[in-house]
Amino acid sequence: MPTNSRSNLSQHILPNSSMMIGVCMTVISIIKVVGIHNGQHSIAELLAINSLIFMASALLSYFSMRDGITLKSSMVMEKIADIVFMVGLLFMTGAGFVLAYEMF
Repeated sequence: MPTNSRSNLSQHILPNSSMMIGVCMTVISIIKVVGIHNGQHSIAELLAINSLIFMASALLSYFSMRDGITLKSSMVMEKIADIVFMVGLLFMTGAGFVLAYEMF
């Protein structure tokens, strides 16, 4: 990647992070409607925390695209947003395993 231009990775992180927040909220709603009794509260908490992780990723990617910040600051925020997004995906995978385990 050239050092004198901005990366477009944030343009992909922002909408995907927003979508994953919606997925977390949808699964929390489904859990509440279906009523998984064993561990229902802990799974909902895990997904709520996960939505906060995705929100942090979305905010970082948004701020990295804003005009008026330096290229170096933009690149640092974008890299952190990428790492936070991947942590969110790993966390969501773990929550999925917990959910699958609690259903059986």
